[in-house]
Amino acid sequence: MKKILLMMIVAVIGTISANAQFKIGDIYNQSNLKGLVVDVDASGKHGLILSLSESDKDWLADKSLELETNAFFEDDGMKNMEAIAKYVSEKNLSWEKFPLFAWARSLGEGWYIPSRGELNTIWKNLNGGNLDLNKKGCKLWKAYNKIVERNGGDSFFCSNASTMGFKMLAGMISSTEAEGGKVYTINTEKGKNLVNHPMGAPNVKILEYQLKKDAHRSEGDALGMKRVLHFDARAVHKF
Repeated sequence: MKKILLMMIVAVIGTISANAQFKIGDIYNQSNLKGLVVDVDASGKHGLILSLSESDKDWLADKSLELETNAFFEDDGMKNMEAIAKYVSEKNLSWEKFPLFAWARSLGEGWYIPSRGELNTIWKNLNGGNLDLNKKGCKLWKAYNKIVERNGGDSFFCSNASTMGFKMLAGMISSTEAEGGKVYTINTEKGKNLVNHPMGAPNVKILEYQLKKDAHRSEGDALGMKRVLHFDARAVHKF
């Protein structure tokens, strides 16, 4: 009797999981997959989750390597991962030459670094439907950040000496390669794509004007000086 009851409970739970619908900002936690829902289809049953953890690993660790890996796909980061895998295989290299991608692989099968287009979609969805960072967007990022931290994840925000103690929204790195030994990134300066992250830059920091707190303006405009903008990366997984 107990065995039958247990089987019925398992069946009910399985049915609920199969029929679950998700929205932006939910925590997806099924089939050993856990992350923040950042994109969903019309059914609410399929979409994209963002890893709760972040990485500051380099895109490319060995600057002696050719910079063109054919990871030029803008709409599917998994294809960029496959391009890197092909490059690693053909050149008989170790994945440690591509630390960021090695980190994504370490999360498990199906995890990958988002493409330029996917990164745009993620930022747009988490920012309230547009790419410009405004007060509404800041409130949403803070709300999602609490959800991520409450589930043991890393904060979307960071601070360093150059921000004078203010928290700033860290930029993110895509898997899409650009020309001139660079990759596409996205930052908090009106949420636009920038082609200014040199491969192999330690800790992924570049000079750029930085938004102050919730204000839709640059600290550089207010203080007459540039700020260090911090970039990290998160992996994504389809569900």
